[in-house]
Amino acid sequence: MPSFRIQIIILVSLVTLFAAMLMREFFISNLSSYQAQIEGLPTKAKVRNVYKNYITSLDSSRIDTFTMEIESVLKDLHKIEIAGEFYSRDIQRFSIGIVILMVILTGSIFLFLFMLITRPLARLLIATEQLQTGDFEIQVKESAYSPLNSLILSFNNMVSELNQSREKLLEAEKQTIWREMARAMAHEIKNPLTPIRLAAQRLEAKHHEHAENLSEVLEKSMGVINEEVDNLQALVNAFSGFAKMPEAKFVSYDLNKQLKEISDQYSDDARIELKLDGELEPILADTMQMKQVLVNLIQNAIQACPGEPHIELSTGVHEQKIVIKIMDHGHGISETDLAKIFEPYFTTKKKGTGLGLAIVRRIIRQHGGDIQVSSALEKGSTFEISLPYKQAKDVL
Repeated sequence: MPSFRIQIIILVSLVTLFAAMLMREFFISNLSSYQAQIEGLPTKAKVRNVYKNYITSLDSSRIDTFTMEIESVLKDLHKIEIAGEFYSRDIQRFSIGIVILMVILTGSIFLFLFMLITRPLARLLIATEQLQTGDFEIQVKESAYSPLNSLILSFNNMVSELNQSREKLLEAEKQTIWREMARAMAHEIKNPLTPIRLAAQRLEAKHHEHAENLSEVLEKSMGVINEEVDNLQALVNAFSGFAKMPEAKFVSYDLNKQLKEISDQYSDDARIELKLDGELEPILADTMQMKQVLVNLIQNAIQACPGEPHIELSTGVHEQKIVIKIMDHGHGISETDLAKIFEPYFTTKKKGTGLGLAIVRRIIRQHGGDIQVSSALEKGSTFEISLPYKQAKDVL
């Protein structure tokens, strides 16, 4: 099936050709009719009758002159008939060239006008597709002579405004995230400070009392303090890792190979079932960051399963995107927690920092992808990662 542009060009060419042929046929038909009317006139017969009627009444001195004049008239009439035949033949011959010339001129003018419209439309279509991929810097080249130039200007202005709004939104989102993180960080820091203060006050009181079990209290208090300090240190390290995550370094990355290596490492802790797409080519990704993502999700899946964990890992390609699924058969996640699961510092674990899944989502988005989760209580959860299928062999 030819493209819409080709269909329009063919249609206009056929209509132009039909119109030119119709005009040619009309012109030739009228010329033939005129010539037939001329030939049908009894001019020669009337001239001969005039000659017969008046030749006997003329003087012998004027007969020769009259005869020569009559013959001259007859010759002129014959020349007119012959000229008409030649003219009709030439018209039929050259009208074909005229039709071809009309088709070429009309087609050229139409093609020029058509390109003035379709080229900007094609550029707008490409720009729209780039805009859909997240490129807010795209600008369409203006066409000063195109009737769509005002549309191009409006599109460029719209993209500029979208880019400005996006930057403002990102800045507002960053501020909101940092405020939320600061609030959550302050809350998390206050939790270990209370047992540290109580342990220190108890130790101080026993010291002033010169209690006999001072060494025992000292040992217990220091144990509490060290434990809470370790918790604070882990929290600070997690926060630092989230805040200072380096930019991704894209290299050739074999996803299937990475999943096999990770599944071998956890083979003693869980039954891991692999369903990998054998035709999956190496892609562009940051090896360390992707390993961090997969390890985090697999560890969470194992911890979510009671008894012997059963994990399913699968890869595939859908609509030019790589799809990675990590499915467990654990306790599942409630709808309330499901809406908050990727928020920084949200956790349902007793000693979790709540930054693991936030870091996972940040890495995936840095790779131009997305992560979704679906879950049912007492049936399990499925984390689905989608990444752009940028094959390393096509880029490197």
